[in-house]
Amino acid sequence: MFYKKIYKYLFFIILIFHSNLTMANQSILYIDMNYLLNNSLAGKSIVTQLKNINETNLKKFKKIEEGLKSEESKLISQQKILEKNEYLKQLNNLRKKVSNYKIEKSNINNNIFKKKESAQKKLLNALDPILKDYAKKKSVLYIMPKKNIIIGNTELDITKIILKSLDNNIKKINIK
Repeated sequence: MFYKKIYKYLFFIILIFHSNLTMANQSILYIDMNYLLNNSLAGKSIVTQLKNINETNLKKFKKIEEGLKSEESKLISQQKILEKNEYLKQLNNLRKKVSNYKIEKSNINNNIFKKKESAQKKLLNALDPILKDYAKKKSVLYIMPKKNIIIGNTELDITKIILKSLDNNIKKINIK
């Protein structure tokens, strides 16, 4: 009877250690999300599209700014010639134009930021099933973002593996 109790306890202890060893064999891997967002084909397409939109807007803004500066210079040169009421009227008109320009520029920049966030969200949504599939196939317990890792074995970094899979699945994300 005494031996039966010992065997039960011994079996229970072995079962606990075995489950802990099994849990220790479960992988905890990490991935560099910024690297994926910037170096995948889809991520590069986002960057290129945003760059093109930004360059177009910069040209537009520069042209408007030059027009406003020209108008300001013209108004300053006519300050002594114009009647005070006419000068103030044109000055207020110029201020409204500058204010409208600033509002338009701010709105366009906010719109670009929203487009960037939306496109990156689409990319992350496309990445989610790839990560789930990888975790299922490799029996991975956790995949953590690299930014949360202080020290980690480089063998646990699956960024390049996931990058290849992502590039095979999605080549481009269109910005709307």
